[in-house]
Amino acid sequence: MFNQVDFGKRVRELRTRNNYSQKEIALRIGVSEQAVSKWENGECLPDVYNLKLLTQILRVSVDTLLDTDIQTEKVVETVTIGGARFEIIEKPETILAGKMLYAKDFPSAEKFNAAIDAVTEEEKLSAFDKLSDCALPIYDINLSVNFWLAVKYRAYGYVREVLTEDQPEGVDVFKNPASLYIRVYTNKAAAQLISKEQCEIWELFAYIREYFMPAHGFEMAQNGAQELEVFDTFEHRSGYAYMPVVRK
Repeated sequence: MFNQVDFGKRVRELRTRNNYSQKEIALRIGVSEQAVSKWENGECLPDVYNLKLLTQILRVSVDTLLDTDIQTEKVVETVTIGGARFEIIEKPETILAGKMLYAKDFPSAEKFNAAIDAVTEEEKLSAFDKLSDCALPIYDINLSVNFWLAVKYRAYGYVREVLTEDQPEGVDVFKNPASLYIRVYTNKAAAQLISKEQCEIWELFAYIREYFMPAHGFEMAQNGAQELEVFDTFEHRSGYAYMPVVRK
């Protein structure tokens, strides 16, 4: 069932992710700032004309903005280690789009890794600004492809989840299959497992693979699903490590 409050939350999420103020949205559509505030607070809905303008500004379809029946991740098991919460989740197929780099396009592993590090924030944002039909909520994702295999098979992406493979020219697309994942958040308890006070998302991959998986009966998935760093802040200071797995 459609929920007016949830609609408002989606509008606010997309507006902030696109770095628009309520005033900027209001000026672009031709309504008052108070009207935008009421939409976001779930007090009322835009009319059909304004809804269409809103979706154009936020770069999503009307269906995306109104739809509440979107596939979500399902937690099937939870394991706590030293205060760190590891969740075993069923994650549906996702379409990821943005900027991808493939090792096969570089003469050496060193050149490939250097190219990954050389991608600027401006380049990432340029790709993100072109995306069509971003999934909600919107998160920046670092995608590691085949990093447990030989270098020639590897790829790396700065991506977001989208609802369609039909993306504008200049946008790279990666289709990530449905899979079982181990997911853990970068809080202090997780950082302490690797003897740190705070940690980056990627630092948790080694712990999951070398310690958690063998101890709890998991191994790497071979279905094409990949490692994900899913950031929950604009500054990329925290987020979730996702490791694709199967049960032994």
